[in-house]
Amino acid sequence: MHRQIQLTRALALGILAVLCFSQRSLAQRAEAWFSEGLKHLEREEYASAVLAFSRAIEQDSLNLPDAFVKRGFARLRLGDTLGALQDYSTVIKSNRNYLDAYYYRAMLHLAMKDYARAIADFSAVIFLKPQFPEAFYYRALAKVQLRELNEAKSDATFALEQNATFAEAYSLRGLCNVLLGNDTLAISDFTQALRLRPHPDDYYERGMARLRLNRSLEAMLDFDNAIALKKDEPKFYYARGLAKRDVGMRSEAFSDFLMARAQGYEDAERYLKLYGESEEKRREDSLRIYGTREIVVEANAPEFEKFVKETRSVTQRGISVAEFASEQLSAGFAPVVLPNASIEMSPNECNRVLIQTRRPSQVPIQCIAQLLREQAAKTNDAVVKDAALQLTALVREMDIARQMPLSALEMRTRLLEARQILKRLNEYLAEKQKSLR
Repeated sequence: MHRQIQLTRALALGILAVLCFSQRSLAQRAEAWFSEGLKHLEREEYASAVLAFSRAIEQDSLNLPDAFVKRGFARLRLGDTLGALQDYSTVIKSNRNYLDAYYYRAMLHLAMKDYARAIADFSAVIFLKPQFPEAFYYRALAKVQLRELNEAKSDATFALEQNATFAEAYSLRGLCNVLLGNDTLAISDFTQALRLRPHPDDYYERGMARLRLNRSLEAMLDFDNAIALKKDEPKFYYARGLAKRDVGMRSEAFSDFLMARAQGYEDAERYLKLYGESEEKRREDSLRIYGTREIVVEANAPEFEKFVKETRSVTQRGISVAEFASEQLSAGFAPVVLPNASIEMSPNECNRVLIQTRRPSQVPIQCIAQLLREQAAKTNDAVVKDAALQLTALVREMDIARQMPLSALEMRTRLLEARQILKRLNEYLAEKQKSLR
């Protein structure tokens, strides 16, 4: 009996030793696969990483929660969002205090626009680790999306209390202030963010806040800086156009609106349409005013008659140039718009006498715009000034368009618009000449 007990104990110890050895062996293999997965992650070999972490989990699923977290990350990089979410949730179910799993799942919810769940997970992260500025920041980001603006602002402030150099938190709090209607506070926050690092969106948002406070010159400088950092954002040009318009830089503003429209910004398209309608009304008003007897008598000086004649000669030549260019373009030839031509040309290259001796193919439309501007500078006639402004803006749009993908039809449309501007001006000047006789 005693010997049987000893034998039983020996067998038990042997089995235990085998089990311990087996568990150590499994744990070692799991660790090996886990290390292999980390190497694949470093090399951005995400499919291989998923396989390695899966093998590690098969060997030891209870003691390797990191394998689930890392596999979730690799799955996410492969576009397997649901798989990643499942991995993070598995870890959380087995360990309610596993901070990384909450954090990564929160980030995933945020990316999936599931803002309520993101807020819940970030709250769990903050409960486990109160000194975590990034968690406060991202929770604020989710709250902004749900329009919980005061709460979002508080979270951004908590993030800044923990990290005073957190530029993104200043930027986000600035956005909260904008949405809450506190433009002055928003400007202060965006300024702090810009001191830490320049960013085009912060310049833009600060510029818009300044614009709403009628600080248009400062706003214009902000939009200049935004464009310098990001030249292909149409809303920056549109915003700068608004600022320039407010400070009286009408021609420059029009060019910015055209640039925004060329990049597909719908607000610019609507604004330019309204602008065109208002300009048409101004032209009608000007024609009616200049048709009165008092103005005709006042404008009856020989110098004014000479001015009208010279301006009309430029206009008529411009009509020929625009017509020729549009016809050549529709036939498959290049338009008469010099490559990278500057709108400002020297007098030797562009003058009223020379353009009359040259063929339309030898006169760039930029020259016509320049000569018309020179004529407009000699008079207070609103119709001439507006025509010069519109033609200059249109030519600038053509110059910009030459640097961007643009169909022949679109370029031809602009040339036809130029011809219409010149035709209307020519008709107006013809009426002026009649009234001066």
